Amino acid sequence: MSENAEVQKVPPAVAARLASMEARKDSGLVGRTAIVPVWLNRADHLRAHDACHAAAGSWNQSVSWLRGQWEAGETPGKEDVRRFVTSLPSEDRPFHAHTAQAVAYDLWDAVATSRANRALGLNARAPWREKKYRPLSFTAGFGWRVTPEGRLALSLGRGRIVMPMPEVTLRNGQPVPPKNWGEIRLCWDRNARAWSLHISYSAPAEALPEPAEGRPTVTVAIDEGIINPMALAAKMPDDSMKVLVLNGRQGRSAKRYRNKVVARLTSRMSRCKNGSRKHRRLMAAKKKVEAKTERRLHDFDHQVSAKAEKFTREVHETWTEHHQKKSGPDTVVGVRLVAGDVRGIEKNTNKTRRASRSTRQQLSQWSRGRQENYLQYKTGLKLEHINEAHSSQTCPKCNTRTKVRGRWYICKDKSCGFRCHRDAVGGVNILTLTDNDGTFVPDPDLRVEVTYRRSQTSWSPLQRSLHAWHQDVLGRSGAVRREERRSAPNRATRTGTDVTGVAVDRAARSGDTTTRQGAGRATARVA
Repeated sequence: MSENAEVQKVPPAVAARLASMEARKDSGLVGRTAIVPVWLNRADHLRAHDACHAAAGSWNQSVSWLRGQWEAGETPGKEDVRRFVTSLPSEDRPFHAHTAQAVAYDLWDAVATSRANRALGLNARAPWREKKYRPLSFTAGFGWRVTPEGRLALSLGRGRIVMPMPEVTLRNGQPVPPKNWGEIRLCWDRNARAWSLHISYSAPAEALPEPAEGRPTVTVAIDEGIINPMALAAKMPDDSMKVLVLNGRQGRSAKRYRNKVVARLTSRMSRCKNGSRKHRRLMAAKKKVEAKTERRLHDFDHQVSAKAEKFTREVHETWTEHHQKKSGPDTVVGVRLVAGDVRGIEKNTNKTRRASRSTRQQLSQWSRGRQENYLQYKTGLKLEHINEAHSSQTCPKCNTRTKVRGRWYICKDKSCGFRCHRDAVGGVNILTLTDNDGTFVPDPDLRVEVTYRRSQTSWSPLQRSLHAWHQDVLGRSGAVRREERRSAPNRATRTGTDVTGVAVDRAARSGDTTTRQGAGRATARVA
């Protein structure tokens, strides 16, 4: 009875969308979105801006009409919203009819999502806020097409925007032809002040097998944090615990740089008159910094999720080989992703004063949700959440609870003497809670192998100083000029002397007869 009640709570629109996603997944395909920057000339730029403002106006009128219908006791449906939007005067919607239809369907999806969240007990409101800007949607086969000259044409109803054909590639580098594209959205980034196309397409699914009845399953536990975004733990066939700790220094550095620069620019802007020349220059500088930082953080989150995906696939491959040796080559091993539930930790921190000012800022800027979404679509698995209370304070070897100070966990029980990284302990305990129905079970024979890895590859201060010293020695010796040392191909093809003054012909060693200066750089450009 309770299961049927839960099924009835899901709105039909959400159920249909979930069914379509499952059908596409069963067919071996998965939906992706490619973001391609584009450039528009002044005329197309103005027309696109006007259309985006008009799309926002259509959204606002639809929200007002829909709320009026609800207040009058009516129950309009999805098609009723579509008919209202398409019945608006043509001067109020200077775009394609399918773009107006996309506005109506997006509004109804937002209504269905709010109803589903309220059915789950969450505090969610139906759409009510007015918009000033909205992306333009172009449906496949109607809103956009490929011209005979091989260019992309986006229809605006009474006119179109023509641009060079964008390039969309899969993760392995193979191009995706336009016939496999779906809906295209033309979006404006107000910080970067640039247009981009969000192109949806279908790609072969590289999903890991999910847990199923009668199928052996391996669990990968994730302890999420601000200092270290993810600490992944998994049990191996030799009964050891393998842990990967990903460092988040690059992400925290980017956020700190943005916060300090934005604070300084905002302070200067407060002393300027709104609309003045200096105020506009400071605002432009602020948006430039925010756009640059957002690009860095997007890349950082992708790097974190990519390394977490690699760890998950390595664990799955190890367990697959282990079970295939025991049960046969057709054995399929499922994978279960479980993370500590820290959702909503950033809420009401200012009212309850349970965190300092700097900690509240770090919690509000924590991109945990985006990293989880990236990891889910890269692995094809659904991420589960479990209560992680006291997971970083409980010793996984003797169950002694110790208040941790710093990044290292040291068990206060002298007879135990367990010592490990704090985040690694959290990942191991989350794995224990998952396998034992939320109960801490000590393991006296626990063996933990911790690997530390940077989320983004970079040089340490020592490596950078040693490299600079080495380059200064080469420069003082007269072996090469500074311009030649900037390119690795040039260093490989040049003829000169090494640090000891002995003549060296690297091109001759490699079998290349090209020894003129700058040839390596030209070759690299051609390649």
